[in-house]
Amino acid sequence: MSRAAGRAESQLIVGWDAEPSDVARHVHPHPALSEAVGEVFLTLAGRGLHQR
Repeated sequence: MSRAAGRAESQLIVGWDAEPSDVARHVHPHPALSEAVGEVFLTLAGRGLHQR
């Protein structure tokens, strides 16, 4: 998630006086697409973060 998206979600939570169930419907999943793609290329290069 980008910093801007993270700030927007934080402002939504505070400004909206949101309940946890409200926030859960709007939070972006992790990992972001860019993180997933980056992990694939690290793995292909033999340097994956989650390899044994």
